[in-house]
Amino acid sequence: MSEATSPNYDERTSGAPVDILVFHYTGMETATAALTRLRDPAARISAHYLIDEDGRIDALVDERYRAWHAGVSYWRGETDVNG
Repeated sequence: MSEATSPNYDERTSGAPVDILVFHYTGMETATAALTRLRDPAARISAHYLIDEDGRIDALVDERYRAWHAGVSYWRGETDVNG
């Protein structure tokens, strides 16, 4: 795993431990393009990890913080699952 820190994160609101894993499809042409976008301060989006098709993993946001990727979130009665 390599470090590719994104500036796009803030404090978690709930203080609860991480217990849900969310996978997103970026729709970008390449992992490099997605990594550039997820690290762009003007884009105001990020993820904790980016997994390339070849299996390479880039860590963007420490799990102690909230990455900006899910927007308003809800799963099986849980709200703010990104918080």
